[in-house]
Amino acid sequence: MSYATIDDLRSQLGASGPAQSPEYAAKMLHAVPVSETVDRTVFILKRVAGKRVLDFGASGALHAGIRKAASFVAGVDREDAPGVFGFDLDDVDQPDLPSIDPAPEVIVCGEVLEHLSNPGWFLSRLKRQYAGVPVIISVPNAFSAVGRQHIVKGTENVNADHVAWYSHKTLTTLLARAGYVVRESYWYNGQPYVAEGLIVVTE
Repeated sequence: MSYATIDDLRSQLGASGPAQSPEYAAKMLHAVPVSETVDRTVFILKRVAGKRVLDFGASGALHAGIRKAASFVAGVDREDAPGVFGFDLDDVDQPDLPSIDPAPEVIVCGEVLEHLSNPGWFLSRLKRQYAGVPVIISVPNAFSAVGRQHIVKGTENVNADHVAWYSHKTLTTLLARAGYVVRESYWYNGQPYVAEGLIVVTE
């Protein structure tokens, strides 16, 4: 991943006024990686092909595709379903997440974090139980072009069950607090920076 520098950001925004002081820039301006745009589903299915997968938020077309591509899949979602273990990821009284044996080779959290009241608690437990296992995470982009088109008209374009928006900075900060390091970062569906969402690969 390559990044624009803070000096580049300040130059683009203009360096005059207290808002553009070095102190402000250090706290508030964060370089975003220059990353390519991918097809979310295609990207994830390629990464899980032939592998043992633990899939959180296991529902819909993505989970169906993972089941076809992977050698083994354990699914976790809010409600029990065929091949899916019902589990409340926000339940802080549960000391552990569901475990599988043998251990997964890759974990998928597709469009999950923005639904959780306690995403840090979930990620910390995930890191503790599955240290060293790559995790593919996708989330809607807080700065998507579609979202901006709606909000200027006084309407939020957001799933009624979502409780958070994520940007590259807020997502990587949340992951770092749980002990994760982002190894790869991409956009999905749309132009870089204003695409529909972000995908990161972390471990």
